[in-house]
Amino acid sequence: MELFNDMHEKVCNLSGVKEICITSTLKTGDKEISFQYRKDNTYAKGIKEEAYIRTDEDEFVIKQIEPSGDWYKCTGMMNVEEMEGKQFPTGFETVEKTAEDCCNEAISGTGWTVIFCGVKKKRTVRIEQNCSGWDVVQQVISTYRCEIKFDSIHKTIAIYEQIGENRGAYFMERLNLKRLQIQSNSYNFCTRLICIGKDGLMLNIGGKNYLENYQYSRKAKTCTWKDERYTDVESLREDGEAKLDELSKPYKSYTADIINLAEAVQDEEEKERYREVFEIALGDTVLLMSKSTGIRENHRIVKMYEYPQTKAKNKVELANTRLSFEEVQKTEQELS
Repeated sequence: MELFNDMHEKVCNLSGVKEICITSTLKTGDKEISFQYRKDNTYAKGIKEEAYIRTDEDEFVIKQIEPSGDWYKCTGMMNVEEMEGKQFPTGFETVEKTAEDCCNEAISGTGWTVIFCGVKKKRTVRIEQNCSGWDVVQQVISTYRCEIKFDSIHKTIAIYEQIGENRGAYFMERLNLKRLQIQSNSYNFCTRLICIGKDGLMLNIGGKNYLENYQYSRKAKTCTWKDERYTDVESLREDGEAKLDELSKPYKSYTADIINLAEAVQDEEEKERYREVFEIALGDTVLLMSKSTGIRENHRIVKMYEYPQTKAKNKVELANTRLSFEEVQKTEQELS
């Protein structure tokens, strides 16, 4: 890792650090780094808030230093300062534009560029209070129901319908799954969704003003979703169907402590075989098998905790929707 001061001048190649952890989050595309270093580290005085840490893949801004005995814990966030510094004091709006056009307008002049966009639909993004270019890009993720990869070194944005793939990887007890924490609830559950757009715009599907999805239960439970950014009935229907697909089943998420078998063995042939079977990345779909809990389900990796120095500590979070628990709760408030 390289350390730069607050003026972006290189200070050193960092050494003598431990517990390096890089956390990647699918929903926002954001990353965080944390590590510990001794108080008597040669470059301890240079590791301070608003300085920069650069790895092979990302650059981070140091945001917090916490003392702990003879050690300090340093936490940094992915460097998106230029986007955060692009301010829209009176709000931001793009009407029926693509995700690429909206992002380009939000980040114009920041040095960041959109290098790929696989999302073709048009939507309206409207933020009525002061916001930043970063805020707008995060709103794009929500409004267009897309996923974004940020390259904080080359300052590029790639927009996808969905990141990741199903490589055939699986997590199984007594093999590569050490521990599993489970969270499941149906607080926001509904099977019928009344969708309302601008000026009372509503759906008419065979005389019904609501969508239905009974993938989990035949129970009829109706909620209303209103968003006045929608002026096109097809866009309202399309996004309503996607929202209901997440609301019509219980929310499930798992935190899994995993073993990287490709790193655990010494034989190179075994390493390659395990790498083919168990290679994973953020956004991938994996099969989760737990005999003790009776689980055999496919879920996406929505968060990764990677420890470059001690890969045995790696963890992932899995979920059956794109929404985090907090976002599920927010959706419930929107529908109430």
